Amino acid sequence: MRAVIDNKRIPPLAGICTYEEACKPGFTVDQSVDLLKRFNYISKGLNQMLAAHLARVPEWEVKCAFGYHLWLDAEHSASIRKRVSEMREPPLGLDQVPDEKLRIWLDEAIRGDDTIELLVGFYRVIRAEIVNALNRYLDEMNRIAEHPTYRLLRGMLQDQEEMLAWGEQALAALVDSPEKEQHAEQWAQHLQAYLHETGGIFGDDTPEPSTPTPRSDGQKYEMDAAPRRDERFIDPYNTSARIDTYFWDENASPEERAYSLIYKRFREMDVPEWMGPILYKIEGKPWEFYTDLSRQLWDETRHAMLGEIGLYYGGVPFYKYPIPMGASMILNTDLSPTEAHLILWRIEQSLMPKQTGKQKEWEIAKDTGNPIAMLIQDYDWADEVLHAQIGRKWLVPDYGSLTATTEVADQAMRVWSEAAHKTETWSEQTEWWPLLMEELREKNGRT
Repeated sequence: MRAVIDNKRIPPLAGICTYEEACKPGFTVDQSVDLLKRFNYISKGLNQMLAAHLARVPEWEVKCAFGYHLWLDAEHSASIRKRVSEMREPPLGLDQVPDEKLRIWLDEAIRGDDTIELLVGFYRVIRAEIVNALNRYLDEMNRIAEHPTYRLLRGMLQDQEEMLAWGEQALAALVDSPEKEQHAEQWAQHLQAYLHETGGIFGDDTPEPSTPTPRSDGQKYEMDAAPRRDERFIDPYNTSARIDTYFWDENASPEERAYSLIYKRFREMDVPEWMGPILYKIEGKPWEFYTDLSRQLWDETRHAMLGEIGLYYGGVPFYKYPIPMGASMILNTDLSPTEAHLILWRIEQSLMPKQTGKQKEWEIAKDTGNPIAMLIQDYDWADEVLHAQIGRKWLVPDYGSLTATTEVADQAMRVWSEAAHKTETWSEQTEWWPLLMEELREKNGRT
């Protein structure tokens, strides 16, 4: 019989748990650090896997989710690193492989051949195992003794459950035949065999040494950086519409100015596509570099999604008219990830001047009277100020000064400009912008 406590009917222990729950032995500090390192390794791995495949997957909706989820994975890793640094151990060894069997498991998952296999691996297998492991940790831990870890993992669990739910819904949509169901199940069994070999995320399950023939050759996965779009998207190299200039024309209608800004944001999916190789191929940076760029990638994904919403608001399906993707194609196939990062920063720097940059775009959107265009530009302006700071933070120290960085970036811009002309020949450049504007006016009852 334990003590009887008079708490004056006030929930004790700050409402975190009961006295009986607080008497659990839980995990030692060393056990907690070891487990957190395993969670960190998988979060880091998922960030890299999604970055490696974002450009390649053709489905717009999957690109959007990958852009969001890789940022969450980066944030989870950053939070775990901070927590480990508080637990009598400096954040050393967090970029090392905590278990060779975990590495082999993730090395198989990144080699999914198509969108179904990628979703099966990243969601049905890996994230499902993370959810199980987080629930076990939260159930067995002492919530008072290591409450900062409890709070961290509880938030991670909510994110992982939401990501897993999205993955299962996406798979249900794509797996629409018995053949595809068999295909998905075979890949799930393949990866689960490697998971069983690891003993699970905790590493204490009885291993089942029956792994199938690996796809991995033991080397780092070579990503396919060429961007793709699915069959809904037409003429993706058509640049006949001068989207970057229509909103400057004071003689243009408010509708045209508003929707040229909306379409400009919508077109920004090419930025996450070209940031994927930056995240995946540039190695050896502090994790803060990957966290910052993952946030920027997610912001650019949001901008494209806001453009998608803007067209929905106007009554037009987002895939009906061309969305140029020549920028990401050239940057991913003809230039290095470092050159792509320099170009990205140089573009952002050019958008900072008050009279020609993001503030002016917001003012134009505000004057059009389109509430969605104004909302989009308001947050786009805020995001791009942050992005310019991120680029300066990580690039300028590499080149010694802002002037030197600008010179190198301008040279990369010239190389990109010269190479970009070839994608224009991949389209007949049929004019389409007037058709879009006519449809928008019809849908909104204007002439």
